[in-house]
Amino acid sequence: MTELIPSERPRVHFPPIANGIDYLQSVVNHLAGEPTVWDLKYAVLHLQSATEVLLKARLQQEHWSLVFKDPGKADRVRFENGEFESCGTAEAISRLRGIVGIVVSEKDTKQIAQLAKWRNALQHYGLSVPAPAVESRAAQVLDILLRFITDHLVPGLSGGEAEFADEGIYTVRSRLAKIQAFIKTRMDRLRPELEPYAAQTVACPECSQPALPLVVDSPLSCRFCEETWATPEQLAHHYARNVLDPKAYADFENGGDGPLPRACPDCRSGLLVLDARTAAAPDRPSPLCFSCGNSYEELVACEYGCGSVVVPTKDGRRDLCPMCFEHAYGFDKP
Repeated sequence: MTELIPSERPRVHFPPIANGIDYLQSVVNHLAGEPTVWDLKYAVLHLQSATEVLLKARLQQEHWSLVFKDPGKADRVRFENGEFESCGTAEAISRLRGIVGIVVSEKDTKQIAQLAKWRNALQHYGLSVPAPAVESRAAQVLDILLRFITDHLVPGLSGGEAEFADEGIYTVRSRLAKIQAFIKTRMDRLRPELEPYAAQTVACPECSQPALPLVVDSPLSCRFCEETWATPEQLAHHYARNVLDPKAYADFENGGDGPLPRACPDCRSGLLVLDARTAAAPDRPSPLCFSCGNSYEELVACEYGCGSVVVPTKDGRRDLCPMCFEHAYGFDKP
């Protein structure tokens, strides 16, 4: 009688670094060539998974308890068995900054936060964004993660794990370069159309490319990803929430003093964004009205303290908004 010998079946074994890099390789495979909507869906899901795994892998290098939602209740046995609730992406970044001492820029944090929103939408109620927006943001987050692995994870690895990471980084980076080249080619093609409106062009809240001109009688749409907004109000609030400081916008929504609204000195709409970053001046705030498209070099607060801003007179006259001017002098401001 022949003895039956159980066949050896492969084990699913993906430690954190290998798991994160495998997700990244999946992302660049899905984005290669001309990705379908299904490719883009899984690119978002896998990229968010890679982000969570890799950020927490660095926390784990510092100390295993830091990946627990509540480190004060960390338990080694539950950690090794994977039977615990881990911290979220935003909290992982906060711990990397405050405990590990790693600098994660606000720009990178916003990109990661928007990706997390997309992933949550896909998981829970559906997502609808332009395909080029997914490609653009995915390329930016991939670049963030590759830098993070190289600067903050690889130095803590050794032996075969370090070699695997180096090989994975090389593969992902070479494929990412092709994706970035596609994005650059598209932006270069758009540049002649956008250059005349550089002072009115901002980063798109969806794709993050500086390809959204605020020009009167022109569609409120990004020229790169073609996302469109129905009204200036909708666009201004979307921009303030996703491109500017999300915490400041949340404070505004709760009745605090956030980035909106401000009355435009020219059209008087409440859609003046004081901290806009335009293609003409990407490194400094440029007050920009999302209704009339006017941008301003300098604005000052109304002297009556009403909360409005005005263009400084610089001729000895008082800096008053139209309403306060009429209240003070009894006639309309010239």
